[in-house]
Amino acid sequence: YKYPDLPISRCRQELTSLIEYNSVVIVRGATGSGKSTQLPQYILDYYTEHSTYCNIVVTQPRKIGASSIAKWISRERSWSLGGLVGYQVGLEKVVTKDTRLVYMTTGVLLQKIVGAKSLTEFTHIFIDEVHERTDEMDFLLLVVRKLLRTNSRFVKVILMSATINCKEFSDYFAVPVRNKLYPAYVFEVEGKPHAIEEYYLNDLKHLSAPLFEEPMITKEMYEVAVSLIQLFDELDLKEISLICCRRLQVYALHSTITLEEQSNVFLTPVPGYRKIILSTNIAESSVTVPDVKYVIDFCLTRTLVCDEDTNYQSLRLNWASKTSCNQRRGRAGRVSKGYCYRLVYKDFWTNFIPENAIPEMLRCPLGSTVLKAKLLNMGEPRALLATALTPPSIEDIERTVLQLKEVGALAISADAEEENPHDGELTFLGRVLAQLPVDQQIGKLIVLGHVFGCLEECLIIAAALSSKNFFVMPFRQHLDGYRNKVYFSGNRKSDCIALVDAFKVTAPFKMLLEQIRLPEGKFSKRKAVAELLEELKNRIQKFNMYVDSQPPVMDREYIYKQRFILQVVMTGAFYPNYFTFGQCDEEVAVRELDGNDPKTTVVLKNIPPYGFLYYKQLQSLFRQCGQVKSISYEQSKAYVTFSRNPTERFKTLPAVSMALKMSHLRVPLELHVHSPEKIEEKMEGRMVPTLRSTRYYNNKSSAEISKEIGHFWGYRIDEKNTAVLKGLTAEINQLDLMPLSIRPHPDLVCLAPFSDLQNNRYYRAQILSVPGDSAEVFFVDYGNRSRVALDELRKIPSHLQELPFQVTVVLGISCLKNKCALEFKLCKMRPSAKSLVCGEQWSYEASQRFASLVNRCALTVKVYSLVHSVLHVDVYRYSGIKEVVNIRDILVNEGYAELAEESCESNVGIAISFSMLDLLIVLLHGPFNPYELKLCSMTRISRFRCVAIERDSIHSVLVSDAPEDPFQQMLVAASLSVNANGSTMLLRETSLMPRIPGLPALLSMLFAPVIELRVDKHGRSYTGVLCGLGWHRSLGTPVLPEHDMELAFDVQFDVNDIVEINILRTAINKLVCDGPNGSVHLGQERTAQLQEDARQKLLGPKPREVISPKWHAKPYEWNQVRLLSGAVASADLL
Repeated sequence: YKYPDLPISRCRQELTSLIEYNSVVIVRGATGSGKSTQLPQYILDYYTEHSTYCNIVVTQPRKIGASSIAKWISRERSWSLGGLVGYQVGLEKVVTKDTRLVYMTTGVLLQKIVGAKSLTEFTHIFIDEVHERTDEMDFLLLVVRKLLRTNSRFVKVILMSATINCKEFSDYFAVPVRNKLYPAYVFEVEGKPHAIEEYYLNDLKHLSAPLFEEPMITKEMYEVAVSLIQLFDELDLKEISLICCRRLQVYALHSTITLEEQSNVFLTPVPGYRKIILSTNIAESSVTVPDVKYVIDFCLTRTLVCDEDTNYQSLRLNWASKTSCNQRRGRAGRVSKGYCYRLVYKDFWTNFIPENAIPEMLRCPLGSTVLKAKLLNMGEPRALLATALTPPSIEDIERTVLQLKEVGALAISADAEEENPHDGELTFLGRVLAQLPVDQQIGKLIVLGHVFGCLEECLIIAAALSSKNFFVMPFRQHLDGYRNKVYFSGNRKSDCIALVDAFKVTAPFKMLLEQIRLPEGKFSKRKAVAELLEELKNRIQKFNMYVDSQPPVMDREYIYKQRFILQVVMTGAFYPNYFTFGQCDEEVAVRELDGNDPKTTVVLKNIPPYGFLYYKQLQSLFRQCGQVKSISYEQSKAYVTFSRNPTERFKTLPAVSMALKMSHLRVPLELHVHSPEKIEEKMEGRMVPTLRSTRYYNNKSSAEISKEIGHFWGYRIDEKNTAVLKGLTAEINQLDLMPLSIRPHPDLVCLAPFSDLQNNRYYRAQILSVPGDSAEVFFVDYGNRSRVALDELRKIPSHLQELPFQVTVVLGISCLKNKCALEFKLCKMRPSAKSLVCGEQWSYEASQRFASLVNRCALTVKVYSLVHSVLHVDVYRYSGIKEVVNIRDILVNEGYAELAEESCESNVGIAISFSMLDLLIVLLHGPFNPYELKLCSMTRISRFRCVAIERDSIHSVLVSDAPEDPFQQMLVAASLSVNANGSTMLLRETSLMPRIPGLPALLSMLFAPVIELRVDKHGRSYTGVLCGLGWHRSLGTPVLPEHDMELAFDVQFDVNDIVEINILRTAINKLVCDGPNGSVHLGQERTAQLQEDARQKLLGPKPREVISPKWHAKPYEWNQVRLLSGAVASADLL
């Protein structure tokens, strides 16, 4: 095999010799010099030539680096992948017993070493990109260093990087010889494969770029990057002397897409296309894309840090270090000359960009690191981590240990005097968590799922949460994505349970899966979740946890019970991520909604004058939310009410949530309006200005058909319309009509019979009401009504229900596109005094007279205006051969009516209709709903912080269904983070607990590590509870005060309740304990018996009396219980 001509090839013999005779060698060389690909091959070939055994492992910080290098070597050497060379990344393992050179991620090697407590499985360990100071990298270096000096002295360790601080690492791996430390050997690889030219903003003559101080990408900087790409085309065209129009082929490269998608960046672009890779810092290390020529670097990075106050994680945008930027520069210049454009000024680069990034061990959570330290059993975590390259602070280690005790991974001492804040005994739960490639709380979810008999569902949730973004929101279509996710989640009220149901969907629901837009259309994310699910199943089997191969028969009641148990399990796993809702002022809310139903109505503000003119526009703004039933106006407000399905009578409509979601997404709601002055000018001095502040109501529901005089329905009898109606009637009555498949209800469109001249035919109709065994129907194509027996109604075929008819155009406005019947109202008429005296508005005699004038005869109408789809008209009928009579005049002359002016709406409607006025754009505010819920954290540290739910959650919009309930309802979050300044908490993957009185307090007492019950001043009843890690008796301070939760009971609890809670905690402990009688040694039958026992105890909540909450006089203070005469003592909890 002929090695490629790279800088490192000139040092092959020297490097091989150095590695052979030194325990630790540090190799520094430019990117592209061949460290990652060539040096391990040199060692493999050397040992092969000498017929000596070797087993070489090379670590890479990222999956794509490990897999791509292994594939490249197998291709270059014509070896089968998985033969001599292979790779192992995450769950993907392409390794056999014959493999001698394996590339793997840092985390995989660390897991192997921690499990074995030795390095002797390998002869050579190459740790690449050691400049990346992740917590895994630093802990790996710590463990390797420790084992090299104990039980693995003959293993060779090679550290490699292009930007390593050689002295720091050389001193860290110094070898003690005769009471003296000798630094590790450092070898510098000279030369670079190709030159790389660097440019800064100062060098861009024709591009303007703003000054900046905060780490951010402005719109102007994006424009600079785009302009550079265009300039690259011009430069390349000059070089190759071709005239062509370059098109762009864009690839994304980041950690949340699958490995297959990441590998697309290595594809050769189509001729005539420029390949553009939009990458995070995943491309900083060991990813060689041969055709990269230009690098545009914003010099930014997102880093995960722990908030100083809350210790919650926060992802912040910071300036990247010079080390990282130099690594990015190395992506170019691999096979030809490269160019790097840094979008900062040269002096800013020199003076403000840091040399090195802050190691993760100093800024990130240490939970998994401390658990691995406990598995190694090499002393206290504090002592072991003190030997790290950059040790974390004692305070960070102490806080991590306390949080692990809160989770249950480390045991809490029974004697508070002996509680060690820096260490604790590893529990059964801690051993499980240390073996799982998931977050600690997600691992606890799996264990509790085993306890309560819902292990499979919890494994699915764990795999989906760890894989991230199981539901993919379409780009720029967040409203559609949210609607689909809400639709899919149904009434489950949980993002996590929605994940379970989505994963379990099979072939019959494939179309539904496509609607919710799972990635790649072929469910590639589902595949990744399935693979992790199998990995988790395999890992927990060593702890005697198995998914039931024969699931029980699931009737409707079982499904609901299982759902409740799953919600309780999530509450236990995600403790203390608990939140309650702030109480809304109902009196204020009722006033804000002006008496409208909060479950069907949203409020818009900044409505322009004469808002009723823009009814159609307002209606169209909410078309994608649901069917608008009505819009009412009051000054600058509009109340949009949606139509309710009869089955949704007592809950907030999805349309309301969708409308509020539009506000959260800041969807601009624009109206094209007329100038008020021009409207008034067109009205020629009429008293229209009073219209600006008057309340109006527009109702579009056809379910209420008015019976007043002058209000009637009709249809056109011109030749074209008559032909359409005849054709429609003939088609309907030639079909084989089927009975209704659903129960008849108001608003249902169907086919109904109507008898006329001994002909009984079916016509399109809408049900108005269902009194008894008959229905009152409205024939939508003719405008008449009739009562029909329910068994005579027929199902309407979909093509007839949606069949478009001629569009009746009045004054340039289209109305009633799917109905031939039109609604009319006589204009300029009102009841006379005689009618008002003899009846309600209109007398019976007047009604009969009007009916005799208009029923079953041809009428001619002259349109005056159109108001809310009702035609205000003059109506004429033929009295003789040529005489035309005005119906209004007849009613006036006979004393049933008198002349009147039309309403302002009608007058304005006709004025606007006949003229084209200049349009203005008004931006509306909202939608709002005063019953929308605000969240409050239950923990001490966060109770005054703002709380927001991620926008993809089904709970990102929450409207109170029962504001009258006096008791609390709880929401649980799987994870949370804070914004950059720590003022707002962001919740992810939330679950809304059932509205059961006392449930928040009950679950908090069940899953809190330590509780102290509050009693009234007489000591006779419980009033609340303080939950947390307890307090230091010697110091007199709380152990973990930031996570303490103070709750006031809103239902009655007594001693029996506390005893039952203790019994349930004992039942849980029996399934998660170590020792000879522990969980690992339980038989399958005994395990099932204990699981059923825990389930039954959980499913036995009793009704409790609702009481007024009484807050403790000294909230968040421990050791307040004093045993008085007749007092109730706090029960000890396990």
